[in-house]
Amino acid sequence: MRKKIIQFNYVKLFVASVMAGLLSALLASVLKHITEHYEEHFFKTISASSYLFLIFPLIGLVLIHVLRKYAFRKKPNKGIKEIYLTLDTRRNELPSYKIPSHFINGFLTVIFGGSTGVEVSTVVSTATIGAMTRQKASIANRYKTELICAGVAGGLTTLFGSPLVGLLFAVEVIARKVTKTILLSSISAVLAGWGLLQLLHEEPFLKLSITHWQVSAIPYIIGLSVIAGIISVFFTRTVIGIKHRFGTIKKDSTRIIVGATIIGVGIFILPALFGDSYSAVTEMVGRSQHEVFTIPFGVTLLAIVLLKPIISSVTLGAGGDGGVFAPSIVMGALLGLLLATVCNHYFNSQLIVANFIIMGIAAVLSGSIHAPLTSTSLACRLSGGFILAVPVLIASTVARYTAKKIYPYTVYSYKEQPAQ
Repeated sequence: MRKKIIQFNYVKLFVASVMAGLLSALLASVLKHITEHYEEHFFKTISASSYLFLIFPLIGLVLIHVLRKYAFRKKPNKGIKEIYLTLDTRRNELPSYKIPSHFINGFLTVIFGGSTGVEVSTVVSTATIGAMTRQKASIANRYKTELICAGVAGGLTTLFGSPLVGLLFAVEVIARKVTKTILLSSISAVLAGWGLLQLLHEEPFLKLSITHWQVSAIPYIIGLSVIAGIISVFFTRTVIGIKHRFGTIKKDSTRIIVGATIIGVGIFILPALFGDSYSAVTEMVGRSQHEVFTIPFGVTLLAIVLLKPIISSVTLGAGGDGGVFAPSIVMGALLGLLLATVCNHYFNSQLIVANFIIMGIAAVLSGSIHAPLTSTSLACRLSGGFILAVPVLIASTVARYTAKKIYPYTVYSYKEQPAQ
């Protein structure tokens, strides 16, 4: 009898996980495509009148504030920390309004120039779908983690076009542990997301042709990884510091105006910082393939790498919705591009630039979220296979080790110290 009850619970968990995965995959796909469309449309529109770069962030932040105040119970969005709070306190639940809240606010943040992406908005929205599925299906509270992981896994499978990324992120970052039921629910959701993926034919924002890698490049890979770890810590501490500083501003209007001004000036001076900056990465990679390296080009790459974390942090501090995922990917890609092109130009190192772009993405992301397996799987997805699996895993591991040695926290794990 007990065995039948256990089997029934497993079947129920499987069905609920598939449902959560499918719904989350649909949400992620819709959010991804409408954000890409309107971000590109708005960017092209305001590029003709560059002064609009100064105004757009203000419009976005005001809209988000109004929605948060009148539609979403005046509750600020805290990103993945909301999920951790729910998992760590069994009675706490992700309320249903978190789905439209993160969906709409993430969308508005990016299309109006906020320098972040919709990845974290997707994660929290889909985690809430998982939590709501558990409640609607009357599944025991002990499976809360499983269903939240199912939602996240299904959503990220579609968002990044990779079942492995969805699975590893759910286990490595959200659950932070491996159990039989977590694997069952996450894999079930990933399969549902993957099925939808086959119908939609999703493509990654950057797809590079990788044929081989050189063992002789390992010293450069180690160097890139150490720099990436340092950059990751700079990003983490910048986010924590700027969000804390903005949190001390009592008046909402002051916080919005200050944030919008900084973001507006930033994207006015360097339009590549607009939104998630994925299109800027594609443009810079294209330029590097067809133009000889010049100092102005190198300075532009360095400026994006150093300013992206600052403008992203201001976006989050001023009330925008997002996280560290997209900025880390952008910083990593351009850091790898910069290092490889500089070494090739000045030292004739004969490094394969595309490889270093991929390894840079994995290294900075791993240093930022302390998730080397997720970072490696995402980088391999962008490279079109697992040819670079070994060097990418080396880069991810070294960057995470470096970052953790310098500063043991991520933006997810850091907790504000109580005032003395």
